[in-house]
Amino acid sequence: MTSQTRALQFVKSYLKILEDLGRSDGALAPFVDALRRVDETPGDNLTGVLDHPLMPLLEGALAAAKGPQELIETIIDLAGEGGFHQVYEGEGINATQADYMVEKQIVGPKGRLSNQKLGSGIFFLAPNFEYPMHNHAGLEIYYVHSGVMHVQNGVDAKPRRVGPGDYSVTPSNVPHALYIGDAPVVILYAWTGDMESPIYWWIEEEDGSWTKIVA
Repeated sequence: MTSQTRALQFVKSYLKILEDLGRSDGALAPFVDALRRVDETPGDNLTGVLDHPLMPLLEGALAAAKGPQELIETIIDLAGEGGFHQVYEGEGINATQADYMVEKQIVGPKGRLSNQKLGSGIFFLAPNFEYPMHNHAGLEIYYVHSGVMHVQNGVDAKPRRVGPGDYSVTPSNVPHALYIGDAPVVILYAWTGDMESPIYWWIEEEDGSWTKIVA
């Protein structure tokens, strides 16, 4: 099976899941619509091996995945191709996140399938990690493939548990944070809408106010 075929199989399997879930949740409609529009236009996603402290944990995390067997096998195949990259680089808060998150874009501007309206792929997060409060203009869904996390959508909201087969939708510009337990988490994400605007960190000050800075 070629890399292109694997990527198309990912789209087909992920779309089927979101279509099924979307029958009872209209918030999934934008992701379903975007996935239905994905075509075979090839992208330039690299297939090199990433030297990153999180990568040795990926094989075990994928082996613990639950869900449709076809999707599980497709994700293992796609992960085995390589092409992961570190999500954040730089100084300050970016540097503190660098060792805890990696991503492989399957569909998108840098994906195996080129698409300017959708970003979708594999997001892998380290155990015992807090992805701090942040926001972005793009509409986002996290579908948990393996592991358990808690998602907080809104600075005053209570975190909600999201395990294998469950999902969380974050509306445009809503601040949100992720809390990972003792096991790493594999997320199948989709991001649509405004994908060009920057991501902002939300920093809570001593007086309880919040300051936003560009990630």
